[in-house]
Amino acid sequence: MPRDYQKEYQNVKKKKQIISAQIPIEIAEDFRSKCYLNETTPNAFLKACIDAYLDNSLVYENGKLNIK
Repeated sequence: MPRDYQKEYQNVKKKKQIISAQIPIEIAEDFRSKCYLNETTPNAFLKACIDAYLDNSLVYENGKLNIK
């Protein structure tokens, strides 16, 4: 039986959500460049930040990020 790619896509889509932010183009380009220089991707970096924030090892206070 052939794979139903549309059904697989819909199943994955139900389990994930895209979060976005609007930032100036220059900042976005600098961020991408720095991520790639550090051998990671912007997506991987942001996922790590979100995970750290959710487990309380990263705190956002007074407009700054602090590591506990």
